[in-house]
Amino acid sequence: MKIIFFICLIFISFPKLSGQKSDITISRKFDKVPFVEFVEEIEKTTDAHFYFRHDWIKDVTISFSGTNVSLSKILTDNFKKTGLHFYKEEDYNFYIFPETPLSTDLPVYKHHYISDLKHIDSKDSITDTEKKYLEGRMIASIEVITVGDKEKSIKGKTCIINGKIREKETGEPLVGATIFIDELKFGTVTDLDGQFKLALTTGKYKAIFNYMSMKKKEYYLQVYSSGTVTIEMEKELIEIHEVTVTANRFDNVKGMQMGFERVSAKTMKEIPVVMGEKDILKVVQMLPGVQNVGEGSSGFNVRGSAADQNMFYINRVPVYNTSHLFGFFTSFSSDIVRDFSFYKSNIPARFGGRLASIFDISTRQGNKKKFFTKGGISPVTGHIMIEGPLKKDFNSEEASKTSFVTSWRRTYSNWILERIEDYDIQNSSAFFYDATLSLNTEINDKNLFKVFGYTSADQFTLSTKNDYSYSNTGASLSWKHLFSLSLTGNLSLVFSRYLFSNTDKNEVSEEYKHTYFINHYETNADFLLVTPSNHSIEFGSSTIFYDLNRGDIVPYGEESLRITSFLGKEKGIECAVYISDEYQVSPRLSLLGGVRYSFFGQLGPAEINEYFSGSPKNKNNIKETNTYNKGQLIKLYSGPELRGAFNYRTGNNSSVKLSYNRLRQYIFMLSNTIAISPNDQWKLCDYHISPAVSDQVSLGFYKDFPKKAVITSVEVYRKWIDNIVEYKDGADFISSNPVEMQVLQGKQNTWGVEFMLRKNAGKLTGWLSYTYSRSLITVDSEHKENQINNGIEYPSNYDRPHSLNYISNFRLGRRLSISTNIVYSTGRPITYPISIYYSEGQQFMHFSERNKYRIPDYFRIDLSINLEGNLKYKKLTHSYWMLNVYNLFGRKNAYSVYYEAEDGIIKGYRLSIFARPIVTLSWNFKFGNYSTE
Repeated sequence: MKIIFFICLIFISFPKLSGQKSDITISRKFDKVPFVEFVEEIEKTTDAHFYFRHDWIKDVTISFSGTNVSLSKILTDNFKKTGLHFYKEEDYNFYIFPETPLSTDLPVYKHHYISDLKHIDSKDSITDTEKKYLEGRMIASIEVITVGDKEKSIKGKTCIINGKIREKETGEPLVGATIFIDELKFGTVTDLDGQFKLALTTGKYKAIFNYMSMKKKEYYLQVYSSGTVTIEMEKELIEIHEVTVTANRFDNVKGMQMGFERVSAKTMKEIPVVMGEKDILKVVQMLPGVQNVGEGSSGFNVRGSAADQNMFYINRVPVYNTSHLFGFFTSFSSDIVRDFSFYKSNIPARFGGRLASIFDISTRQGNKKKFFTKGGISPVTGHIMIEGPLKKDFNSEEASKTSFVTSWRRTYSNWILERIEDYDIQNSSAFFYDATLSLNTEINDKNLFKVFGYTSADQFTLSTKNDYSYSNTGASLSWKHLFSLSLTGNLSLVFSRYLFSNTDKNEVSEEYKHTYFINHYETNADFLLVTPSNHSIEFGSSTIFYDLNRGDIVPYGEESLRITSFLGKEKGIECAVYISDEYQVSPRLSLLGGVRYSFFGQLGPAEINEYFSGSPKNKNNIKETNTYNKGQLIKLYSGPELRGAFNYRTGNNSSVKLSYNRLRQYIFMLSNTIAISPNDQWKLCDYHISPAVSDQVSLGFYKDFPKKAVITSVEVYRKWIDNIVEYKDGADFISSNPVEMQVLQGKQNTWGVEFMLRKNAGKLTGWLSYTYSRSLITVDSEHKENQINNGIEYPSNYDRPHSLNYISNFRLGRRLSISTNIVYSTGRPITYPISIYYSEGQQFMHFSERNKYRIPDYFRIDLSINLEGNLKYKKLTHSYWMLNVYNLFGRKNAYSVYYEAEDGIIKGYRLSIFARPIVTLSWNFKFGNYSTE
């Protein structure tokens, strides 16, 4: 067989060898000229092109004098004592490299008689000469992709490459795939539609394409002019000893991102969770700088900020309540999640409206070649997802232009409530569902349309005491258009609605019903321009119209003495324009600058109280009440939101980054609790309540250890917030008192340091994060009534200095893995009663300074065992089992500590949500084999 193999090589190689052009000749004089200058001069005056790494030739000089001397001879003579070699192609492309020279001659191989061929073992190794020959041919074995038109090629001109990367098996775009140009030592990543842009001068470049669980692709890009390129990647079954995560290989050190995390759906699958339900938000809470507001609760705090300072998007639809069952589950199924990005500093200019973080979820765009289904059941839910081509020619291997994805999930948890030994719980009921549908159609190479719809609903009845009902509904329509190879636009229309209803039946005489809703209408126009001069410019605009009804508090039942309270309606419009520019100054230095200018207007109809100047806002100080008509502008706020960052690479695998951003928030939440609950009310800034403004500075050092597949980072940050909203003692947001009488505005200072160590390869993968942070608030005024804590600085409700998270996944084999979570954090601040006093025979509690004490520290260990089905290639369905143990050692972590006076004695109680281990077994399935997605 080897004879046949080498005969084929001879015939393949012969046309090229026989057609070689004569070498370039030089008639010049060079005296110890640096190699780079020599190359620049030769490329200007001849058709030669050189490819090399600068660190290989930094000390090399060229000396030569003569007439009509071969360029190859000049290189050979000058490379004799340098250890360098070169390889020349027929188009005068010279490849410079160190160590062993490439072999370009046919090998002298051993002859075997035909009668002996049957005795040759296939395991016999080839000769050293044959091996050298094959290595010499390797450079020619990499496929060359031609970009642009050769006839339009201009030497030295910078061209724009517009590319797509998609999965070969499904035709679905790959989000976050990396493109690395080996000669230039820089790269980029694909966007949510699997697209990327690169600016390269004409020439040949080695491009490396990477994506998690896909085979690495290497091509030579022969760039003649601007053009397009499409790359299809194939799945790769991962060996036991080589579990590699490469989705963001070049982000940690070389990207501009700071305070940024991107987590794959595969990572979510392996993290232990309560009730066996995969949960995106629970994964986020394991990242540095992020803490949950309470066990089994909705919302989380980012860098010491309130939960309402986080923005959640799913396919551009904002989600105002992200929880099912008061925070036990997330309100959208993880089956449809393709990728999510989390920003907590250096927030892109296209985002705004929140001070702490942006949580951007993108869903699967659907299999364009065949139908695919997956789902599962756990002790409390059942879920299923279906995707596929909308119109498919089953006799063709070509991908459909249109695909769909739909998912459904619902609970059946009442059987658990019936088994709890508590009368109120046994007589309670809980129900939720969520569903999504998306259509994605690629009309041609220039136009992509996406339609997405989402709905979720919850109903919860607590015995005879409370009825809760709340829901999210949203939809988005997006059009992505390639105006030119340099300019891409993305236009979208968005609608979102959040509604809740609460019936309180705790006391017959005080029974009431309350219904609330907020409608969100939004338009976006986002553009990306990549210029030949290494500028990546993003610009655009957005408009949001808020229609908010805080509802009415009305009596419920014939015996209720509750007085009806009208909380009012609010309307507002928020607009913004932005522009940012990322510029690569050199291979080591990148800069980013931008500005977002936002406006917010409060609109009528409304009745606004005017208070006497300089006096506290209370009923005694109302000067007059003004009436505004429908659509009339009541109050306008505006201001710039600056962005700035730089990345300096201190080495091939390390960098220092610095960023600054200013943000404004025009909507906030009225709540008397630490956690977000369904009856919390979103509230717009108005005539009396100014928008909160934050300034954040972050500095970080990033280091990768490629051989050990370890990435590390350390970030230090400082954030200042003005006009932070705090609540007066005893604030009641379902009363008839205006909100401005119940809130005060002050200043918040937060700072901290975050450490992250992540291991992406080997049998053991995972990460370790530690955060030290502080969050302090000051609300001071010349009026005692407008002070909190006597104007003295106090810890915010979210001040938890120490936080440690450890996540690991250990693969015992291809089918069996064990995952572990370890979570520790300082207890949150709390205000305790410190004494009792009597007035006119009545007993009263006297409380400490605000948030002077803390509840006990939080500590938890979780365990998960994941068992995959068999690994047969041809099978109808594949399934896996997950055994989860949440709170392995049954630690009684305090959700809250409260006090009650009983018989003249104050007694303290600790409330724990999960005071014992929660063991769940879930089963998940999908059509196809182990690697099918």
